[in-house]
Parts: sequence; C-alpha cells; structure tokens
Amino acid sequence: MEKRTWPVGQGEMAERLRGWTGSETGLGRPDDWPAHLRNALQLVLLSPAAMTLLWGRQGIMFYNDAYAVIAGARHPGCFGTSVFEAWPEVADFNRAVMERVFAGESPSYRDLPFVFYRNGAAEDVWLNVDYSPVLDEAGEIGGVLAIVTETTERMQAEQTLRRREAELAQVQKIGGVGGLEVDLRSGFRNRRSPEYLLIHGLPPEAAQETHEDWVRRIHPEDREEVVGHFQEAVQGSATAYQAEYRIIRPSDGQVRWIAATAQIERGESGEPLRLIGAHRDITERKESEAEQRLLMQELAHRVKNTMAMIQALASQTLRSAGTLEAARETFSARLAALARAHDLLVGGRRADATVQDIAHSIIALQGDAGRFQIQGEKVVLGPKAALALTLILHELTTNAVKYGALSNDAGVVSLSWSVGEIEGVQQFRLRWRESGGPPVQPPTRKGFGSRLIERSFPAARTGTASAYLPEGLVFTLDAPFDALAGA
Repeated sequence: MEKRTWPVGQGEMAERLRGWTGSETGLGRPDDWPAHLRNALQLVLLSPAAMTLLWGRQGIMFYNDAYAVIAGARHPGCFGTSVFEAWPEVADFNRAVMERVFAGESPSYRDLPFVFYRNGAAEDVWLNVDYSPVLDEAGEIGGVLAIVTETTERMQAEQTLRRREAELAQVQKIGGVGGLEVDLRSGFRNRRSPEYLLIHGLPPEAAQETHEDWVRRIHPEDREEVVGHFQEAVQGSATAYQAEYRIIRPSDGQVRWIAATAQIERGESGEPLRLIGAHRDITERKESEAEQRLLMQELAHRVKNTMAMIQALASQTLRSAGTLEAARETFSARLAALARAHDLLVGGRRADATVQDIAHSIIALQGDAGRFQIQGEKVVLGPKAALALTLILHELTTNAVKYGALSNDAGVVSLSWSVGEIEGVQQFRLRWRESGGPPVQPPTRKGFGSRLIERSFPAARTGTASAYLPEGLVFTLDAPFDALAGA
C-alpha cells in the first residue's frame, strides 16, 4: 500500500509544510517530528474553523487556512515563528495564556477586544478564543491549541447600533421627545425610552409598564375619551395615531399635557402588529394657549368697558365744564390719558415698571388726580407682574367710574401698598379703598381680576379679598414678593 504524503490536505498551509526542508524552525524536518505534534497539526489543517497550534514554551505558530485570513498581512510571515514575535502588541496576553495552559488550565474568552496591526495600521479586533493543552505520548503538555473566531463585524455592528441609540436618545433629550414601542400582537407589551420615562415622571424600572399603568396615569377627566380613541385606532384600520391629553405625573403629582404621535404597523390582513411613536410634553404650549384665550376674553371685555369709560368721561366732563370749549379740551385730555393707559395694557411687556408708575398711568384714565390718595414705597415689578397689576387696577378703576366712588363728583379712592415679612416670607400687599360713592353690591360671579391674579401669581400665599362695605369697596391683593420679579 502506497504511503500517503504528510500532511494530508489540499490547503495552502498543508502544501507549505510538504515543501519544508527542516531549516524553517528548530524542530527539524516535518517527517521527523513526534507523532503527537504531527497528529495535532493534521487536525488543525483539516479543520474548517480557524485554529492555531502554539508549540513548545516559545509558542511556535502553526495554523490552518482559516486562521491565515485572521492573520491578515502578517501571513505567511508568522507561520513557523514564535507567537510573541508574530504578535508583539499582545505578547503579554499570549504569555499569560500559555502559562495558564501549561499549568493545566483551558481558558476560554468571548468577544475579547484587541488592537492589532495585522494590516499595517491600528485596528480594533474582537475574538472568541478557546485554548486547550496538547499532550505528548507521556501525557506531558507539549503545546497549546487555540480555536479562534473573529467577532469584529458583529461587535462593530453592535457598537454602531449602541452609538445610534445614544445619538437618538440625545436627539430625543434635546427635542424633549420620548420614544415608545407597543407590541400589539397579543395584548399590549410596552417598551419606553428613558426620555419617555422622564417626561412621564416614571422610574427606570417602568420601561416595560403595563397598558393599565398608562391608563391610570391619564387625567380622570380625559381618560375615557383618550382610551376610547386609542382602542378605536388600534382595532380599526388606521395606520396613524395622534392624541393630546393630560396626565398626572407620579413623580411629583403635576398635571402635564402630552402630545402623542405614532404609526401603527399592520399585517397582510390588517391586524395590528406594532405601534411606534413619540411623546412630547406640551404643557407650556397649552398654558400659553389658555392665557391667550384669557387675554382675548379680556380684550373683548376691555372694548366694552372702554366704550362705557368714554361715555362716563363724557358725562362727567359735560356735567362739570363751564363752557363747551372747556368741555372739549378736558374731554380730549382725558381721551389721551385713556389711550396712554391702553398702550401700556396692549404692550405685553414692561421691564422695570414700579407700582407707582402703574398707579399714575391708571389714575390718568379718570383724569382727576385729586380723586386719588396714593401711598407706597418703591416696588419694582417684572414684566408679567406689571401687566397683571395694570389690568387689575384698570378693572378696579373702570368699575369705580361705572358703579363706585368715581361715578359721582364726591367719591375718592385710596391706593396703598407695602412689603413686609410674614412667617419668614417677604409679602407684597396692595389695598384699594373707595369712599364717598353710591352703595355697592357684591358681584354674582368671579371676575376677570380674580382669574388673572391666579394665573399671574400662582403661589400658596397669593390671594385677594373684596369687602363691599357701606362706604365703598375695599380690595386687597397679597402676593409673595419674589413672584413680582418673574418675567
């Protein structure tokens, strides 16, 4: 029987070994190698998996064609050389591993990161490596067998995915958007992004909250309509879902407005598969819209009151003027004062306004400073507080001209304000007192002034009191001094 040439196989590395003369390594001719080395190397060469055999304590490298791909440009130069010379950048790691294997261990690694220079430049590489000892006829360890699987492509893909997820999270954070995904194939299985949890005031462990958890968070006044709309969208044929509703945030009990936008993925038969969407906190927008509606209501109210004010000014002017020319001049001056006061009202912002400035602009509406008694220290208001106080005093002046102390020739208004400490908090107090006018009657509903105060000074120590005394109205406004500086 004809003797087969060693090593058996058609690969590049088997062919190389068949051409060796013995001068390539210190091991001599391959035909003279010990049987255990030849047998172990034959197994390596025939394996489709990437393998390398590190022989002896110096770690002479023998490997198969699959490993040659991993070696890159270092192949074939590293074939038959010491592993420490072949891979100098990881020499310490290889030395430690070989010490462990020669001590009888079989270490195994998964997704082990390296920096290789296998193609002339630094390169991040990840490997799965399983090491085991190779025994000689006497049972002594003669070398190390390594099965190598490169996982670089998968790890880079995972890194890219994580990087994109981080970028998406950053975009969501910058844009105030929270992402969500709902698996609709069997009930509702939710997955919430960290930004979603932040918007809804939820802890990290709520990332997979139940559908019922979401329902309970919806404001009771909105719950039935919102849940019904959601069920209708999912169970119908819609592929788009939009909603705006209020929630009560568990973290702090605040009521927040949420805008939800999503796409519903459906199967071939129209069955719902998945919902992917985004939530945004639109509370500021909703509050701005509510404030805008309030101001529009006040504008309509102001137009009506302006007409009544003009009528009252005309009546008072004609009643007290000695001549028609005097009446014309007085009435023109009062109309100009009314126009200046309205410029302040519609300006929307007035920086560094003082209470005294606002008081004098309101007095000009009536046209007779002698009908007012003003007393108070210098108090500077922020734009929002200045506009709110202007509107409140305008309301009081209008009512006084129409119904109260300024509706006759004898009544007067006393306006005073001060800042003092109450229970350790600086508190602003303003008082409007009317006297000498006709008897007044309490209103039957909350007026614009009360609603405006609630929106402009939303604090526990803010409040108003109106006393309808026989001698005239007494109105008191209390607000934290810090609230007056707000924009």
